[in-house]
Amino acid sequence: MKHATKLAALALSAALSVTLAPQVHAQSVEIPGVSDYLRGDAQPRTPIRTDYPKIEGLPEGVSVDRVEWLSARRIALFINSKVMPEAPIQVQVLLARDWYKDPSRSFPSVWALDGMRAVDTENGWTMYTNIEQFFSDKNVNVVLPVGGESSFYSDWQRPDNGKHYMWESFLTQELIPVLREGYRTNDDRAITGLSMGGTAAINLAERRPDLFNFAGSFSGYLDTTSVGMPPAIQAALSEAGGYDATAMWGPYGSQDWIDHDPKLGVENLQGKTVYVSAGSGNDDYGKPDSVAKGPAQPAGVGLEVISRMTSQTFVDRAKRAGVEPVVSFRPSGVHDWPYWQFEMVQAWPYMADALKLGEEDRGSSCMPVGAIAEATKNGVIGDCVNNEYDVPGGKAEDFVSGRAYWSPKTGAHPLWGRIGSRYAEMGGPESWLGYPTSSEIELKKGRMVTFEHGNIYWSVETGPVAVPNDIIATWGTQGFENGDLGLPIKPMEEKNGYRIQQFQDGIVVNKDGEPGHWLKGVIAKKYLEMGTVESPLGAPKTNELSIPGGAFQRFERGNLYWSLPTNAHAIYYGDIFDAWGKKGYEQGEYGYPTSDQSEIPAGGQEITFEHGKIRQINGEIKEEK
Repeated sequence: MKHATKLAALALSAALSVTLAPQVHAQSVEIPGVSDYLRGDAQPRTPIRTDYPKIEGLPEGVSVDRVEWLSARRIALFINSKVMPEAPIQVQVLLARDWYKDPSRSFPSVWALDGMRAVDTENGWTMYTNIEQFFSDKNVNVVLPVGGESSFYSDWQRPDNGKHYMWESFLTQELIPVLREGYRTNDDRAITGLSMGGTAAINLAERRPDLFNFAGSFSGYLDTTSVGMPPAIQAALSEAGGYDATAMWGPYGSQDWIDHDPKLGVENLQGKTVYVSAGSGNDDYGKPDSVAKGPAQPAGVGLEVISRMTSQTFVDRAKRAGVEPVVSFRPSGVHDWPYWQFEMVQAWPYMADALKLGEEDRGSSCMPVGAIAEATKNGVIGDCVNNEYDVPGGKAEDFVSGRAYWSPKTGAHPLWGRIGSRYAEMGGPESWLGYPTSSEIELKKGRMVTFEHGNIYWSVETGPVAVPNDIIATWGTQGFENGDLGLPIKPMEEKNGYRIQQFQDGIVVNKDGEPGHWLKGVIAKKYLEMGTVESPLGAPKTNELSIPGGAFQRFERGNLYWSLPTNAHAIYYGDIFDAWGKKGYEQGEYGYPTSDQSEIPAGGQEITFEHGKIRQINGEIKEEK
């Protein structure tokens, strides 16, 4: 076994040096601590922490910056972190099957960690596998950290390459309370990962055994300190993003390397379900039962061989420590996403057992009926994941790719995509929109769905935006999305009793019992800058009116005037306005305003025009030309 471990370490060093970073050559070195381990008297690891605080609310310095709903059951949380404060950290969550059906319930979670080349936009599991579809009928929240390239999801000792990773502290101390307090996630957790993420999943479970019921490694490197391994990891980090492994765990053989070697902490996994998988490195593309999507790359072959050997070292040591992993060592397969998707499916029953899930929560047994069955028979939102259930005023049912809604008044309609996600985010039938009265309708510049009390419009440029019926009526006088105002770009706001909706090139302002008004172009932009109905102008009283050389619009306490040479400016009703009016307004001797009416520091007000200025000081009007 000692010889096998050495060979695995040296092979990993060679494979990484050749396939990942040709300019870095691993050397066979005697690493402090590792040589002791190979002789059987390894330095003890630092004791594990078990002091995670059971607190109400979130830890100090931690907050949710924003939430983006990517679908009705996939959300992106952007979390302000105390330990990594440079920018909000994105974590995506696939919500449990019965998230809407049972709003009082909390759910276990499955964490899926990414690989060495993790990007900052999306977790590889959703980019390259069917994880979203696979878990759509299962009652777990799937947690997908985004980013962490080359990090091993560790707390790094020092900054490097513009980043100071503190992933372990973020995941174990900050993310957990966010999920628990805000997203109905309970304390039963399974953690998995591929490649780098597999190493991290085992390490996190060993270092915080109080937090995880299950730990799974898919092609992870589960021996990180044997001869040649630290230089090999250095080669991988350098090639993947230009990082220095000593910034992560310090000098080779130091305590942090000991503490992050999965095989040296295996005793901490006693009583937990552990799943370890790896292929043999043999390319089986094109052979019966292969899951491969194409021929293997040389790096994929070499890296999987090393994963297999280091995983075998881990398994052997685990068994000696009284830990019996579930082992899936395949006779073929390389380092690639189709194999990790396959292993996630194979590991699921063991996760479900560890999470104490009943049979009804492990998958769906459902059948649409009645109007919902008829509305969804074309398969546009996939198969059902639960049976229909009661919601206020009607029924709803969840499907792999969307939701269907029914009420006696509106009938049944399926929703999906960004329009469906915005509707779910707003509260579905309990929102001010009410029930849908159509499915998606194609427009020249996007798509829409109609509801009882408004519509949701979507385009690539604007995303999904809800608009109430009264604003739609006013907007319609300008040609809807094909007119001068364009598509809606922001949610409707309510201020001072008015409803305000912003469009691509304008605004609509409505109030119950009063006619609505639209503003467009430069006048609309000026009004927005001033604060709309909360501005000194108040609410609009007319739509935009054309005048020779420009346009103007009346408001409660003044007007906005625009011309191409002068831009848009505000003048308020009163003595200055009246004095200007006596000279013919914008068509008279003063012309258009070239500034907003404003306070004079010494007291009074003034405004400039194309051909002069009018001031009011101590109640007296002074004109300058």
